Amino acid sequence: MITHVVMMKLRDGADGAEVARRLRALPPQIPEIRRYEVGVDELHSTRSWDVVLVSGFDSFDTLQTYIEHPAHQEVVAYLDQVCETRAPVDFTM
Repeated sequence: MITHVVMMKLRDGADGAEVARRLRALPPQIPEIRRYEVGVDELHSTRSWDVVLVSGFDSFDTLQTYIEHPAHQEVVAYLDQVCETRAPVDFTM
């Protein structure tokens, strides 16, 4: 299984709950997703990121299908507006 993790720092005033809502809407639209968890930071420490996505795919090919899917690209366009930075990590379990 390929695990795809993305940590997100939001711009001031951006709504983490809205980011999470949009991300959570993707699994029903993209059948290649095997695992999909979205969390919004609750501690708000100086080291914390604001939102995290942990998702799983059968292969790098199915991860690429997810990345290129129009519904995902729509969310990415939104994230480009509200995120200060994103840090992705992809690895095999």
